[in-house]
Amino acid sequence: MQKKVVVMADKTKFVKNFTRTVPIEIHPLARNSVINSIKKLGGESKIRSLDRGYPFFTENGNIILDCDFGTIKNPKTLTQKIKQTTGVLESGIFIRKPDVIYKAKTNGKFEII
Repeated sequence: MQKKVVVMADKTKFVKNFTRTVPIEIHPLARNSVINSIKKLGGESKIRSLDRGYPFFTENGNIILDCDFGTIKNPKTLTQKIKQTTGVLESGIFIRKPDVIYKAKTNGKFEII
């Protein structure tokens, strides 16, 4: 387990309501079952693809699903359910509280939160 969590993000990542798509890394052979499980959790999945239409593969040979859950009211519960799904390797919702947050500003500087 990591000793320290550091978040670096620009202002577009700081929101009051989480309404963005959630990237979920999955094993390629589990895509159909994971897509069905995500649907049962209230999400719509789309396989991330390259400009030419081929699936995008991670450095580990896995694929990414971009999942739309609408407004996510309880990210911790949703992340736990996603991670319990067979074939899911990682979720793009990080629930561990960061030790430090660097918020990038438009002038090239940053703010420490």
